[in-house]
Amino acid sequence: MKSKDLLMLASAVLVILSGCTSTADRINASLEPRVLEWLAENSYDENLCTLAQAIMVNAEAGAYETLTLVAEGGTFITEQMNADGDTNTLTVAALLETVDTRAGELAVDMACKMVDQDRVNTVLRLGLTGPRGSCREVNEFTYAVALSQLSPKELEHYRAVGAQLEFIDDYDAGVGGAWLASTVSDYITPIGDSAKPAALRIQAPAVRVPWPEAGGDWFQGTNHCKVITFAAMTRWMKTVAFESATELFPRTKPKCVEPDFRTSEVGSCVQYFGPAGAQFCQDYSGSGWTGETAQSDCAIRHSSLDAWNAKSESYDGGGGIYSAASCKDRDAVAEAAVEPVNRPDSAYIATCVFRCNTADEALWHQISPMAGASAGRTLDGTCDLAFKILW
Repeated sequence: MKSKDLLMLASAVLVILSGCTSTADRINASLEPRVLEWLAENSYDENLCTLAQAIMVNAEAGAYETLTLVAEGGTFITEQMNADGDTNTLTVAALLETVDTRAGELAVDMACKMVDQDRVNTVLRLGLTGPRGSCREVNEFTYAVALSQLSPKELEHYRAVGAQLEFIDDYDAGVGGAWLASTVSDYITPIGDSAKPAALRIQAPAVRVPWPEAGGDWFQGTNHCKVITFAAMTRWMKTVAFESATELFPRTKPKCVEPDFRTSEVGSCVQYFGPAGAQFCQDYSGSGWTGETAQSDCAIRHSSLDAWNAKSESYDGGGGIYSAASCKDRDAVAEAAVEPVNRPDSAYIATCVFRCNTADEALWHQISPMAGASAGRTLDGTCDLAFKILW
């Protein structure tokens, strides 16, 4: 079944359900078999990024294989989407975000790094011409599937009394760094009465990096989405939509006002990050880091611009420069000005906090200006919190 057929199916399901003229069983009979399998196995959300990739590319079923990499914590920033013509495989990177509720842990959204249709056409030679999908369409499809799984009584009650979910076009984060730090809750807006809204309007944070006609680099020709889970939508339809609730689910993270720690007791890593075009020293400030895990993380970084250029087909590098000391105590600014880094413009610019107040919290101290930014442009728009301290 084509991905566009999946979307047509979702639209048809919504039309049927809006009139309350069908039972869940009738709708189930029309669902794409793969989705039915996921529902039967209770694995829909685990496969949400796989489904999103299919909708984005809009190809015949079986046209390619999908390898979905499920990241954990800090590894997602370096997980890479890819298209491999030799194996006819698309690699998707996925990160599940959860929150604690009264009923237990709830999966609320999936961050998906995917490959663009143009890149697929170039690398896999599929010749796809159908319209590419959007993150909004992924959310709409999941909504349709969640509606289809309600009993007739639940469906009637939700339609009559519950606050509905509405979807609008994606929010373009502009660059991957800004998308990484985005929080889905920031793009969900209550509509109507502030005490008991009639609906929630949902916009998906997204970013698309075009694929050049002549072919591009490994980080081009990509789609990134943050989409809402089947579990979160189902919870809303069955319980929360009838309460005086203005949020689809509790926020995955509160606004960051201060990192847990402004340095590190388990070591640091001098590294070069190609998409930013700058040198950084990373302090492992979160409570979950150990000397061993910090050193392991540093081992997959790039130490310098030369190291990045030598292996520019992957976020994974041959290793950053690890030290058991913090960035300040090792004097990372001075260290970056000599071999093997040798950045004569090294100077402390700013600090970005990633995964603020979590066990995987990390501080990225930018110690050289971004490429093409003589004034020292920083990453402050891409992280949970940015600040300047004097070392």
